[in-house]
Formats: sequence, structure tokens, C-alpha cells
Amino acid sequence: MKRSVGVVAAGLVLLAGAGCGLAGPAASGAPEVAATGQARSGFGSVRESGAIPDPCTLLSRDEVTALTGRAITRIDEDGVADGESTRYCQWQQPGGQLDVFLSRTTAEDFKVVTAQGESVGEDAFWCSGHLYVLYGTVQIDVYTRGGDDLADAKKIAERLLPRV
Repeated sequence: MKRSVGVVAAGLVLLAGAGCGLAGPAASGAPEVAATGQARSGFGSVRESGAIPDPCTLLSRDEVTALTGRAITRIDEDGVADGESTRYCQWQQPGGQLDVFLSRTTAEDFKVVTAQGESVGEDAFWCSGHLYVLYGTVQIDVYTRGGDDLADAKKIAERLLPRV
């Protein structure tokens, strides 16, 4: 059952990107990577290679609450085995939610934006409520609902970058 949930989540990530009509390179202004900060996954940085970490391990409950301004009512994990190419975590919140998807990609496959998407940086774009950020060969997809969605997504992506 958990395996099929992970497959469905991976499919949703692909559909969300496909729905944006990916088409051309993005402009500058991606979230800055902090000079300090360490990966919390236990794997070390997977920016260029290695197993994608469980996103649920990258942010504490207190951090999610502070970054979104909402308490957490439930956490949904992907339940897939280490080594999968796509991972996700969803934090359910009163009046909103936070989802983080991590997947392996290439710069060529990522460096696109869409007619519907809004460039928010050299390696970042906003589309259909998702902030997509390329970090080495990892695509970080942050979806937040219930506050100032783009601003919240940027804060969360900035917090995640040095931990991936």
C-alpha cells in the first residue's frame, strides 16, 4: 500500500510539471543557498548524487510551524524505501498544508519554464502553486497553501537547500 502511495505521489509531481507546459530557461533570482547549514538526512549532501533523503527528516515540526505560521495536525510520509528517485512529505495544517517533493533530475530537463509558470530565479519557477527549485541534480518542489503561498514556499526552499 505504501509503495503505491509513493508511485501515485511521483505521478502527481510529473503531472504538476507537465501541466505547466514546460518550455524555456528561467531568469535569475533563485533562493540563495546558505553558506552554513548541514544536511539533516543522515546521508550528507545529495546535491549531485546519492539517495534522495526523506523530506520529513529535513524540517522539524517546530520549523514547519514557524515557517508557515500554522500548527501541524498530521504528517503523511511517502513510506518508500531509501534509494527511490522521488520522495515526498506532507504536513497537514488547519486551513492549509505544506508538501515537499524531492526528485533526481538533470539541468537540461529542469531548465525550463512555462507560459503559465512564473520565473522566480535562474533555477526556480512558480507554477500551479508549486515552487520548483533545481539544486545540483535534485529538484525541490514546495507546495504550500493557506498563507502567503509563494513567499512561504521561498522561505521553505531556502531552509531546505543546505540540508539536501
